[in-house]
Amino acid sequence: MKRLTLAAGWAVCAWAGAFDGPLKVSSNGRYLTFQSGEPFYYVADTPWQLLASLDIDATKEYIDVRAAQGFTALQLVATPWSFDDTAAHWDFEGETGQARVNAQGEAPFFDREGKPPKDTADVRFDRPNDAYWRHVDNVLDYLAGKGLAAYFIPLWASNFSRHFSEADHYHIGKTLGERYRTQPNLVWALGGDEARVSVAKYRRLYQGLRDAGITQLVTMHPRAGRSSADHLHEELDFHSIQERGDVASMVRRLETDYRRAPAKPTFLCETWYEHDRDGGVFRIHKTGTSAAFRAHYWAARLHGGFGEGYGGWTTWLNLDHWRTDIGRPGAVAIATHMRDILGTTDWHNLVPDRENAVFGAHEHVHAAISGATKIAVAYFESDVAVTIDPQWFGEVAGMVWYDPADGRMLGVQPLHGEPSARRPPATGAGGDTVVTIRPLRHIKGFDYSVDDPASLPAPEPEVPPAVGRGRAH
Repeated sequence: MKRLTLAAGWAVCAWAGAFDGPLKVSSNGRYLTFQSGEPFYYVADTPWQLLASLDIDATKEYIDVRAAQGFTALQLVATPWSFDDTAAHWDFEGETGQARVNAQGEAPFFDREGKPPKDTADVRFDRPNDAYWRHVDNVLDYLAGKGLAAYFIPLWASNFSRHFSEADHYHIGKTLGERYRTQPNLVWALGGDEARVSVAKYRRLYQGLRDAGITQLVTMHPRAGRSSADHLHEELDFHSIQERGDVASMVRRLETDYRRAPAKPTFLCETWYEHDRDGGVFRIHKTGTSAAFRAHYWAARLHGGFGEGYGGWTTWLNLDHWRTDIGRPGAVAIATHMRDILGTTDWHNLVPDRENAVFGAHEHVHAAISGATKIAVAYFESDVAVTIDPQWFGEVAGMVWYDPADGRMLGVQPLHGEPSARRPPATGAGGDTVVTIRPLRHIKGFDYSVDDPASLPAPEPEVPPAVGRGRAH
């Protein structure tokens, strides 16, 4: 990327890269697209403190692994967790926060004397430290070259909103907006995670971004159990939900967003954090091999969400142990296997099967359908039976069953005749299953011209290629 330097020494981006951005909202208001209109498959990792915790070499290594796993975005906070030493004294089961400076020892902003601030009250958002932000530039550019977007939070509100004025919020919006207003792979996120939301301050931050002339989409990162739509539906381009309750609670929250007018894309930006055990500090841990971990992601997608944000417990705070934990099974299940399975469908055309056009109602089965291609997808939380109606497809259909934990195909079955109760032919170790259904003639390996498709064997189909992992735009 070429950057223009203003008289004050503050750089402004002039993008010359290959990412087809900035991202925009689809014409139906349900998902994000590249500038060309091609749907953008959003699956994000949440190494919130990556920009402050790792040097550029380690950061590139981290990004390379996540891109290879299938992630298409990283959700990041632009600054350290605290502008004083507070975060360094946190102890979340041995995890501490990044305080004051990044891995190179640079603070993001100076005080009024042009020195690194020693206290939060000394920070001047109109006095950015260019050395800190050059590192951020390099990371954002590297992400773009890998085809990854950045969900970019200027200031983590739960740590800072009570300390800074509305004018401060405007200044950080204006300052960062001017630097990154044309960064093609960036979407802005106000927040986040604030219990008492400072809507007036968020609006000033938003205004600072707009006055800087940003060209990208804007959302907000909410507190757990909330959606950004609860606070700023009109201003935001798309919505973010954070939910770690039971699956039914998450689905209700997502469906509330889905029904809002005007229609805006919404997604599960944060849920469980993968760990070796359930519970833990904040009670946000889930084992990544469990169906309970995967269920939130699959249910959110099939109930109308356009994407999901994955979290690893030891990669969200300071990333001290990222090399040993980056290959956890939950990350691969969501970014690799879930993406590959949905990549065999026209996932962007899927709408929730709320009218039970194909699948009967069941609290542990989550389903979506595409009328454009006559494709249906369902996630079974457990080994249960549900009524499936073959007549919606208008011809003999085929069911392809998968283990969502490892992407392994469990079986292929023809589907025809009257509606009947069906259950997975097998389940994986976690007990959950995914089925995709489409006209049988679209599944290679079946001779769909015979009179009795029920008599056919069930060969492994040649499914369409998955969406291009690691592809640069």
